[in-house]
Amino acid sequence: MKIIRRVVRVSRKTVLWLAIATFVFAIMSHSVVDAIASAQPDWIKRSNENTNLLTEAESAKQCSDLALSKSLLQLDSNYGQCREKGINTLLQRFQTKLKQERDPAVKLDLEILIQSATESLKSDKFHRQLRLPYVDLAKEIHNSLDDLSRPDLVKLLQQLNGDETGKPAIATLAIQNLRGSVSRPNIFFPSKSQIEKDLSNTSFQLERIQKRLEQQKIDQESYTKLKAQITEYTTFVRQEILPKSRLDFRLSPELYALELQERGVEISIDELLKQAHTAFESIQQEMDVLAAKVAKQKGLQTTGYREVIRSLKKEQLPADKILPQYEQRQKDLEAIIRREKLVTLPKRNLTIRLTNDRENTNFPVPQYFPPKSSQKTAGVFIVPLLKPDKQPRAYDDFTYPAVAWTLTAHEGRPGHDLQFTTIQDKGTSEARSRFGYNPANHEGWALYAEAITLPFMPIEGQFISLQFQLLRAARAFLEPELHLGKVSIDEAMRILTEDVGFSKFFAQQEINRYTVKLPGHAPSYFYGYQRLMQLRQEVEKQMGQQFDQTAFHDFILAQGFMPQQLLRQTVLEQFVAAKTKSFPSYLR
Repeated sequence: MKIIRRVVRVSRKTVLWLAIATFVFAIMSHSVVDAIASAQPDWIKRSNENTNLLTEAESAKQCSDLALSKSLLQLDSNYGQCREKGINTLLQRFQTKLKQERDPAVKLDLEILIQSATESLKSDKFHRQLRLPYVDLAKEIHNSLDDLSRPDLVKLLQQLNGDETGKPAIATLAIQNLRGSVSRPNIFFPSKSQIEKDLSNTSFQLERIQKRLEQQKIDQESYTKLKAQITEYTTFVRQEILPKSRLDFRLSPELYALELQERGVEISIDELLKQAHTAFESIQQEMDVLAAKVAKQKGLQTTGYREVIRSLKKEQLPADKILPQYEQRQKDLEAIIRREKLVTLPKRNLTIRLTNDRENTNFPVPQYFPPKSSQKTAGVFIVPLLKPDKQPRAYDDFTYPAVAWTLTAHEGRPGHDLQFTTIQDKGTSEARSRFGYNPANHEGWALYAEAITLPFMPIEGQFISLQFQLLRAARAFLEPELHLGKVSIDEAMRILTEDVGFSKFFAQQEINRYTVKLPGHAPSYFYGYQRLMQLRQEVEKQMGQQFDQTAFHDFILAQGFMPQQLLRQTVLEQFVAAKTKSFPSYLR
């Protein structure tokens, strides 16, 4: 149930992933990069040199001497053109390198970098064309002032206030951008609630700016000019932009499709909906069959899967029993992994603990924190501890015995913890950890981990594991259909609470996630899982009796993070070919 932010892409995605880090499911405190060991083989060092070139090109420091946040720099069309030219020049260089490179690992990483840079340029272009270039000017200026020395701060203030000859003041630039776009057909405005929130926070941001300047002993005149800039901009936004802002949460079809692509979904919305609805109905049928067996074992009077879910959730664990329950489940799962030879386990133990008060404040969910690169320890799986005075008593989704099986498989081993400990032990390149990452490959593995352990769970664990599969399928059609206007929020709530069996509190958070917080993210779970299952079936068909699931899973984990299409290519070209001593048919 976790989300991780992409660390380096210096574009709209950087802002996006930082926003993800604050969301209720964004529970990683360390970046993917922190999970990678410092000792690097030669191929990783060579690959990282290429990655550093792309990092520098995307930061485009040579394109502006302004120490501004990326959102403010992109107000300057000259900056955007300079950055785009730099990345395109590097892409040509990478294409040449790709033809000359002989190391398969470095070559693959070049493909990751080329794909990432190409998609970044495409994404930036689409957003410029489709979205109003609105920024929260006060907030972005405050962010730009952080960590600057006094001389740099003085220079930046001069530039922001238009005191340098030939350069417009920042408010003038921002307003010009808005005026140039506001009348364009089909331009997508920010939501009314977002703009109102930004405007209401302006005085707070000004106080923070003033405090920052006072700390650096900057003269009052500079602050007065800057305040006038921000006031001019907010007045324009209130008068000209707010009345035209969106009241509907829905993204346009073009923008929503882009949100899905940025999160690793490589198929069309129509195909996603078809697959998700088919899977949802199939899982419901499986649950109905298994519900009768669970009811018989538990002595329940009802056999419908919805009623059986409710009955199992009545077995809420007292606070002092939650942690022991999850710790035992991890031991049980590791025993299953060894017995069934599912995947290679690390030697060090996984740490499990309960959420603390800070982590438990907003929306307590299962969380995973990966280890830092300097530590030879496993990560930490954090289990929610409900507080009746802060969460409704009806929030009963994570603290009953049957649910501990699938949650531990997802967060612990063989799920997210195994991803990060493998990266730490084997090492991987920055291309894969920074530019190859997307939620589909990250969460897809964790769902796949649930699926490969499901057959060996007790019957009630299997049943609830299917319920979570049902949730992921529901996400993959509910979120797109909400944005396409094919389903109402009330109907989505009904499906999540009645058909999927989650609490109203959890379902409300899900809807908020689909519509406001992270549109495009939730379907990536389902898509990544489906692609891994399809890949396994393809590999098993090609290898026949030579297929070894331990070797297959170890190979996938050792690749780090990469887009699904490139992962398939790598598995077929390296894993299958090496094991069968022949090339796949499509390469012959």
